[in-house]
Amino acid sequence: MQLGYYIAKKLSLSKQHSFTKTISALAVAAVSISVCVVLLAFGILLGFKQEIRQKVKGYAGDISVTRYQLASGNESNLFEIDPTFIQSARNTDHIVSVFPFLHKAGIIKSDSTLEGVVLKGYGHDYDFSFYKKHLKKGHLPVYTDSVDSYDILLSQHTANLLNVDTGDRLFLYFIDNKDVRQRRPTVVGIFDTGLQEFDKQFAIADIRSLQRLVNMEYNVAGGYEIRLDDFEHVEAAQNNLAKLLDYNYAINSIVELYPTIFQWLELVDTNVLVIIILMLVVAIINIITVLLILIIDRIPMIGILKSMGASSQKVTSIFNWQGLIILIGGLLVGNGIALLLAYLQVNHNLIGLDPSTYYMDAVPFHLPLSYWLLINVGALAVCFIFTYIPVRLIHTIQPAQSIRFR
Repeated sequence: MQLGYYIAKKLSLSKQHSFTKTISALAVAAVSISVCVVLLAFGILLGFKQEIRQKVKGYAGDISVTRYQLASGNESNLFEIDPTFIQSARNTDHIVSVFPFLHKAGIIKSDSTLEGVVLKGYGHDYDFSFYKKHLKKGHLPVYTDSVDSYDILLSQHTANLLNVDTGDRLFLYFIDNKDVRQRRPTVVGIFDTGLQEFDKQFAIADIRSLQRLVNMEYNVAGGYEIRLDDFEHVEAAQNNLAKLLDYNYAINSIVELYPTIFQWLELVDTNVLVIIILMLVVAIINIITVLLILIIDRIPMIGILKSMGASSQKVTSIFNWQGLIILIGGLLVGNGIALLLAYLQVNHNLIGLDPSTYYMDAVPFHLPLSYWLLINVGALAVCFIFTYIPVRLIHTIQPAQSIRFR
C-alpha cells in the first residue's frame, strides 16, 4: 500500500475525534451540497426541456409539412393527400410516422356560452397516445376510414368555459363566405396537457367530418404531422423530406413553428449554467481551503516525515489522497441526496408549479445515465486538479522550522 494513501486514510477515516476529521467532514458536506445542487439543476433543466418538447410534439409532431400561404392563420392551404409521399416519408431514415391533419376554425355553443376553437382533424390511424396520457375524463374517440364521426375531444380549459362535461352534445358553427354550417358534436373526452396556449385554442375531431366541410371528397388535408425517432436528427429529416416534395411546401420543425417557447428554454439554460459554474467554484474553493487548513495543522508531521527522508512528492501525495477521499465522499453523499429528492419529486410531485406559466403542474426531473456520469466524472476531475494548488506549499516547508512549529 502506498505510504501517502495509508496516512491519508488514517487521518481522514480514523474513528477518533480530531481536528482533521472534523474539517474533512465539513468539506465532504460542502462538496456534497455543491454536487447535489448541480445534479438537481441539470436534471430539472433536462426535465423541463423534455416535458415541454414532448407536449409541443404531441400537438404538432416533430416536423409539420404545409403548403405555403400568403396570410398567417390556423387554417392552412389545402392540398390533396398523396399516399405515395406518405409511404416514401415513412421509409425515410429517422421518420417514425406521418399523419395527415386538417385545421378548421369554428364556434362552439353550449347552453350559455360561445367560444371560438380550432378543430384539428385526424384520421383513423392517428396515434392518440399523447391525448391518452393527458386524458382527464371520458375516453378517446374511435374514428374509421368509412364513416364520419362527430365525437370530439375538448381541453379542460374549454370545457370549463362552456360548462360542459363528457357525453354532452354541443352546437358547432362553421362560417365560410357568409355561409354558416351547423354540426352537433358529442364530447367524448376531456384532456389537460398543461400547455394553456394550445389547450384553449384546439379541439380534436375526425378529419373526415372536417373534409366534408371544405370538399366533397375525403382526399384533402391541411398538412402532414411527422414524428421522428430522435429530435436530434430533425435537420437530416427535413433535408430528406425536401427531396420528396416540390417548392410549394414548407417543412418546419417545432422549434421553427413555436420559437418563443424554445427561446424561453434557452434562457433557462443560461440560468442553470450560471448555477452549475457557481457551485463548481464553491466546491473548488472549499477543497483548496480545507487542504490549506489541513496542511497548516500538519506542519509538524510534514517536518518529521521530511527529516526521516520522505521526499516532498511523498508528503504531497498524502494530501492529494486526502483531497480525493473528501471529493469521493462528497460525490457519494451529494448523489444520494439528489437522487432521493428526484425520486420523491417524480413519484409524489412534492413541488408544484403554475401550469399557466410553466406549462406543467409539477417540477420535472430527467437525468440520463450519460449526463449523470459526465457530471460526476467532470466534477471529480476538475476539483482534483485544483488540489495540486494548496499542496505546492509543502515544497517550501523545511524540516528544522516545521518541527518547532506550534
